[in-house]
Amino acid sequence: MKKQMKIKFLSLAALSMLPFISVAQSQNFVVEGKLNQNYNGRFLKLLYNEGQIKKIDSTEIKKGAFKFVGTLAMPTAAKISLGNEDNGDRIDIFLANGTLKVIAKDSIRFAKITGTKMAEEHEVMAKRLRPIDKWFVDGLTTFKNMPEGAEKKAYINKLMEGFDAYALNKRIAINKFATEYPASYISLYYLDKNSPGVLLNYEATYPYFAKLSSEVKATPLGKQLEERLIVAKGALTGSQFKDFVSTTPDGKPLSLKEVIASNKYTLVDFWASWCGPCRKENPNVVKTFNAFKEKGFTVLSVSLDEDGEKWKAAIAKDGMPWYHVSSLKGWKEPAATLYNIRAIPQNVLVDANGKIVATNLRAETLYDKVQSLLK
Repeated sequence: MKKQMKIKFLSLAALSMLPFISVAQSQNFVVEGKLNQNYNGRFLKLLYNEGQIKKIDSTEIKKGAFKFVGTLAMPTAAKISLGNEDNGDRIDIFLANGTLKVIAKDSIRFAKITGTKMAEEHEVMAKRLRPIDKWFVDGLTTFKNMPEGAEKKAYINKLMEGFDAYALNKRIAINKFATEYPASYISLYYLDKNSPGVLLNYEATYPYFAKLSSEVKATPLGKQLEERLIVAKGALTGSQFKDFVSTTPDGKPLSLKEVIASNKYTLVDFWASWCGPCRKENPNVVKTFNAFKEKGFTVLSVSLDEDGEKWKAAIAKDGMPWYHVSSLKGWKEPAATLYNIRAIPQNVLVDANGKIVATNLRAETLYDKVQSLLK
């Protein structure tokens, strides 16, 4: 009896692992659907990326029906469209092992998506992201269709002003989904997709990656993201700070050791007056400083400027009432060399014992990290 129960338990465990075992194998997908008969004779496109390669397939709609069949190396998001990737009647779907069904009485944009577990979970995620993405996609489409000139340039500048809020809302939606669906491959997929290449931030992504199930983390994509997170964390986190002495705006020497000794947490922020991304990030640092300066948080900004007047003017203009130093040697700034700074903005957060607790904190991630440490 015990042997039979053990076999039954192992069988159930194996069945529960099937979705993730299949992720490590080729994805044989089928997308079939029913559409309004008015679409008969038109061609529907299936668009998706496989690695760096953009794939486009098409099929004719006959008797109000269509079907796509294909094979993928890994599950991925896709679009089906009567136009192209940027316009036309379309909807985003998720391709994985099995059959996905698309049912639309009128517009494809409002189609009902059923079929594979991943496809249905993706639809939950997609319904949250579509209203957020619509603002940016519509804005880019308008920009592309505008004639060249000053008006077009002014439009894209205005659009970019709202990009930070757009990116934040999207990140919040993805993080919320990952918290609610830790066993879903879709959570992993969007955590990875929303942090491509150098944009991956350890402090912003790892807390949500850590919540994912061990099965999701064990997939090829899970292992890839974990490796990228380790690299993003950097060698400095967990190590002791390296002291340096540089010069304040009024010409006096100041050491990092002095600043650390009188505060619970010190953000060493590498920037420059000529660095656009740095200046854009400064308001986030100001917000965090003002919120926690009375609780033991401060900032030591190290500038990679060469022009002292421009450096001082930027400090005043951006309203940065904390410690500032610079040797006015540009990229040869000794403090930057000591911390192997090759791009700015960059920062390291140091505790009162001189231990580096985090690096490269940005936007709300900086605020949230300091808040969590000073609770």
